[in-house]
Amino acid sequence: MTRVVCAAVRQDFDLDAIEDLRMAVDEACSLLLPSASDGNLTCVFSAMDGRIEISVSVLADSAKLTEDNALGWQLLTALATSARRTVTPGEGGFFSRIDVVRECEAAAQ
Repeated sequence: MTRVVCAAVRQDFDLDAIEDLRMAVDEACSLLLPSASDGNLTCVFSAMDGRIEISVSVLADSAKLTEDNALGWQLLTALATSARRTVTPGEGGFFSRIDVVRECEAAAQ
């Protein structure tokens, strides 16, 4: 998480946006971790041009996704510029992934 915060600072995110980004990552992990069949969660991020992209994924036993009206998903979509969920069949289960994008308001101006 420290690297994501450092990347956000370098991309000129303000303190409120950095906190929103931190909470969005926490929420994405909280949504996926309970379904992780092997207990492993992968989180990858990239930062470029006033934008941070984060991908959180797990291998799950089920293709079930969080409902759109679930509180956790609503919170995540409120904190991020965009958020997307995908599930694809994989070896021994389903690859469940949440992609989160947060754009810096200062860079857009």
